[in-house]
Amino acid sequence: MTDVLPFALWVFAVIWMLIVCAICIVRCRFGTGEKHPEVELVSWNVIIAQVVSVLLAGIPFITFILLGEEITPAVHAFYTQHLVIGSATVIVLVFVELMLMYVQARRADITLIERKLRGALR
Repeated sequence: MTDVLPFALWVFAVIWMLIVCAICIVRCRFGTGEKHPEVELVSWNVIIAQVVSVLLAGIPFITFILLGEEITPAVHAFYTQHLVIGSATVIVLVFVELMLMYVQARRADITLIERKLRGALR
């Protein structure tokens, strides 16, 4: 069980990050065909989920370090060989989350400006 634990935690972290990305994509209303769709601000739940994903991204690597002696040599060599790919994947996903949250915030800002202008014109 200790051999698969770092990989299972890494997969869980990646799935968590992909879910956060999917939430941001849905809330940004990409693919609607509208130039400026009505978009709501980034919710605090998504912000907290993004912070949790940063924490989850580091847990598999800390687990790998802590279980170093208990992992069989073949699996340890596999993890060591793929360490850079795994860490690069989670780093890229964290930045994609931040980028999507920024895009959602910008689109929500445009929505708020348009609402204010429509209210001022009435």
